[in-house]
Amino acid sequence: MNLTVSGFAVRSLTLASALMLSTAAFAAPDAQKIADAFVAAAQTRDEAKVTFDAAKADGDNVTLSNVVIKAKHGGDVTIPLLVIESPIERTAGGFTAASIGFDSGKIVDKETTINWTKGLAKDAIVPAPTEINSKAKITPFSNLEISTISVVSTEAPAPITVDSFNVALGNVIEGAPNDGQLHVNGVNVPGDVLKSDEQTKDWVEQLGYDKLNFDVAVDGSYDGSNKTFTFKSISFDGKDVGKLAITGTFGGLPREKLQDPDKLSELAATATVDAATIRFDNAGIVQRVIDMQAKAMGATPDQFVDQISGALPLLLSVVGNQNFQDRIATAATAFLKDPKSLTITAAPGNPVPVMQIFGAASTAPQTLPDVLAVDIKANN
Repeated sequence: MNLTVSGFAVRSLTLASALMLSTAAFAAPDAQKIADAFVAAAQTRDEAKVTFDAAKADGDNVTLSNVVIKAKHGGDVTIPLLVIESPIERTAGGFTAASIGFDSGKIVDKETTINWTKGLAKDAIVPAPTEINSKAKITPFSNLEISTISVVSTEAPAPITVDSFNVALGNVIEGAPNDGQLHVNGVNVPGDVLKSDEQTKDWVEQLGYDKLNFDVAVDGSYDGSNKTFTFKSISFDGKDVGKLAITGTFGGLPREKLQDPDKLSELAATATVDAATIRFDNAGIVQRVIDMQAKAMGATPDQFVDQISGALPLLLSVVGNQNFQDRIATAATAFLKDPKSLTITAAPGNPVPVMQIFGAASTAPQTLPDVLAVDIKANN
């Protein structure tokens, strides 16, 4: 009988302990501690003053109401409700969170007001002030997205809108991201804004644009073992305009210097150009420019193209490199007659030091196309 009771007691104690541990593990977070950590991080280095009305625990989440961040430099930020999902206090200070939501916020300065509908940072890390001051390697989020953005300026007749702004950080090594992407989609600049500048009003009207819609994207990665940074793409893609895309790989870039503003100037001594490409795919602007210029000259578009093509050898003589001049003239003529794409590549057999490029540019600029093995092709 005693054995039975003892066994029951042991099982009961074990179950009770498990329940207590489970309850502790899933207890609601300390809202005030999380709020204090957020404020401390935001106010590090006295760059901003943060206030909020109340901090509350809501299940596994913490909410801060009416958050106001008054910056010393730049606009003041207001967020009606900051939602910190599943925060966990860090040993070093601060906290991690599955996400931090900041919907319906705005930034206001003297001349500009920026509003957005949705804002979310995933896999967030809010560090301790000591980490911020020591420049510790920390990836603040894996993904940040802000959508339905409106930019209103006292100097513009209408707002500029943006569908979405997204930043993704990945391939984290020793706390620092090695891959990054930026996407700004659906930027809309109304015609009234385009025409508000007297210097651009005439050509905007002559080109026939009543608005400008475009996307911007940047995709890059860092290779610590080779000390190289690769721009997989930097692009501007405008509707009825065209897409400009730049790619390139650059070497001689130690991380410790890239991350230290005081040492950036030292990179010139070690940086190299390994390869680069600039490509433009026409989506309408070239034909509009040709039509506009032809009209101004009282000629047809074909006549204008023939005149420009015929003048290219003389115009390019200042380059001082006949072989490269011929390649430019051939590609430009083909592009003007059938404007599809134009691609410029730099593909040296070995990485070229930036200092060598600077030296050639100042003493013998005509040699640069050969130093960098530059080529240009149309409609490829």
